Amino acid sequence: MLRDIYGPMDLLRDHRIPPALVYGHRDFLRAARRPEGHPQGGRMLQHYAAELVRGPDGIWRVIADRTQAPAGAGYALQNRRVMSRLLGQALRQCRVRALNAYFEYWQADLANRAPKLANGAAPDNPRVVLLTPGPYNEAYFEHIYLARELGATLVEGADLTMREGRIFLKTLAGLEPVDVIMRRLDGEWCDPLELRADSTLGVVGLMQAARDNQVAVCNAIGSGLAGAPALQAFLPNLSQHLLGEELAMPSIATWWCGQSYALNEVEQNFEKMVVRSAYGLTDRPVAVAALPDAERASLLAQIKAHPADYVAQECIVPSVSPGLGPNGLEPQPILLRVQLVADGDGYVVMPGGLARVPARNDPFGATLQRGGINKDVWVVAKDQSPTVIRGSSTRQRLTLRRSSGTLQSRVADDLFWLGRSVERLDDGARLLRAVLSRLVGEFASARDLVEMAVLARALARCGILDQRAAGAPPDSAVFASAITRACTSGQLLGQTLDGIERLAAVSRHRFSADMWRMFNHLLGELRQSRPSATGDADAMLEFCDQMIRATAAIAGMLAEHMTRGSGWRFIDFGRRLERAVFITRSVSAATTVLGANSDSAFRIALEVSDSTLTYRRRYRASLQAAAVFDLLLLDGSNPHALTFQLNAMAQHLDALPNSEAPPRGADCLALARPFADLVGLLDREEIKREEMIQLAARLRGSLDAAGDALMDISDQLSRTYFSHVQVARAFGFGS
Repeated sequence: MLRDIYGPMDLLRDHRIPPALVYGHRDFLRAARRPEGHPQGGRMLQHYAAELVRGPDGIWRVIADRTQAPAGAGYALQNRRVMSRLLGQALRQCRVRALNAYFEYWQADLANRAPKLANGAAPDNPRVVLLTPGPYNEAYFEHIYLARELGATLVEGADLTMREGRIFLKTLAGLEPVDVIMRRLDGEWCDPLELRADSTLGVVGLMQAARDNQVAVCNAIGSGLAGAPALQAFLPNLSQHLLGEELAMPSIATWWCGQSYALNEVEQNFEKMVVRSAYGLTDRPVAVAALPDAERASLLAQIKAHPADYVAQECIVPSVSPGLGPNGLEPQPILLRVQLVADGDGYVVMPGGLARVPARNDPFGATLQRGGINKDVWVVAKDQSPTVIRGSSTRQRLTLRRSSGTLQSRVADDLFWLGRSVERLDDGARLLRAVLSRLVGEFASARDLVEMAVLARALARCGILDQRAAGAPPDSAVFASAITRACTSGQLLGQTLDGIERLAAVSRHRFSADMWRMFNHLLGELRQSRPSATGDADAMLEFCDQMIRATAAIAGMLAEHMTRGSGWRFIDFGRRLERAVFITRSVSAATTVLGANSDSAFRIALEVSDSTLTYRRRYRASLQAAAVFDLLLLDGSNPHALTFQLNAMAQHLDALPNSEAPPRGADCLALARPFADLVGLLDREEIKREEMIQLAARLRGSLDAAGDALMDISDQLSRTYFSHVQVARAFGFGS
């Protein structure tokens, strides 16, 4: 049917389908028409799902056809894996059919759909991508799950581009060709050039590349048309005409109100009907019997005014199954979503599915977005014979690689900022903890007040406190109130925590299942224990400790569970960059009291850099400027020293693709040179107070310059790898 509608249109010409149902449907995409025929044998549906219901008569009927980008397969697999953990012995004893083979068939069929090469041969190792609308889509979890299971690269529209008629994936190493796009994006949003001009989710030129058979799109763009509820009224006759046989499973009785005889039938039996949109499945169906008289009359008037926009279907009471309700076991209506995937000339059916208990106010509950409860469906094998697993097709030997080279620029940007945000949260929590530990407990001494003032300046430099609060006396109510509200929503640290949750969610496809569970657990605990704006200093101090523990766990997880590829490098580079900036700011703040209150300056610098214990083991209790600044700025073995961060950043830059472009590793290493000279000047037996103040001013200037240079390195990194914008150059012209 789809092949004819987007090809010769014989069904419309012979009046077997009313033209209004096609031309009035938003999913009929004229740009997708191919009168000359479609490649891949004309198959437009690689993946199909049907929503089934069993009526009181015991007959199964189809409520809805899912032909756009059918959801549910990933949820079914996840449900089965959860059930295997809970009821593994029961599944084995019942000989429940496994679902793995279905996904292996799916993966193989996707690879087989790759367009042929210029010499007519199939590509050796085709690249398959899963096109998602992004993390704000309600089915994003399934998109990640399917991409992992099918071996596809999860991409958004911004990750793809068309060049010279082909679709390419934008990676750090350059453009890499794409052979197959498994779309989870509605057809009308796929190409802003030929379809919806306001789409920011699609790929410019995708329709042309698909027309030229330069990329395979599954399901074909425009296939959502076949899921129109109104078409169910014409499927029995179409089956006889196209296939010469009855429907294997009947659709639910459907009347399209655009036909006069159907409208009369609907009027006569209106109270027994369920009314829904003729063209889309997203609009909630309305059970007429449940409406008050006034609303019922209003709905009938709307149908008469615009009959072509509505269909009416028989109201079937679904069969029930025992389910757990508020009061224990109770009968609950069951809907079943079954899945099929293409395999050569036929289809393979998932041996199971996704059963759903619809919400009470939803008569059919045909979409997953309307709530309800998901259930695992078991298909029991008839005998003990093992399930046949599809073997991988024979292909040429793969070239061994130590790097995937396929990290998208957008993903690299997200990972970079995830690393920066995690480190920013840790740094801010350490500064806050240092202040709060002096606020709570016994009466603050004069030394504590001096140190709190210095810490307040550091907090202001980091954007955690505003200048008014930072300049207030440390023992004032204004200062205490600002400190105890620093982690609440709307404040910088609260926004940083929210940003980590968002970046972790959009980057979760780069993490293993164990890593994501740990992320989710740690961030969930922080979310639940975040103190409200009550001014409780003790609660805020405990929350700072919790943030530091969480960031330490995240850092350890990233270090031990991520392959040392480009993704890990950008996360770690972001962490090192943010920590280096923090060191310059915190040490710079401490130098403001160097000379007058040197011991306080040294204690603050060591405390917020988590280097107090290291210093005491080396130098015991004696605090001297050269020893402190050597440990914090120049010691390459101290993971909280500036040089340690610069060395790590230089190694990452030299290992990234396009290492000749700025920033380079040498740019990072050069930032440490001024500090070696200053530490040498401080490392003398006798230094007068005036000279100490002068050296402190020079050190502060060098630290501030290094902080500005680090921000410039961040900007250069973004231009080179994320936005791919070249540095503007000015050209002068002589006379």
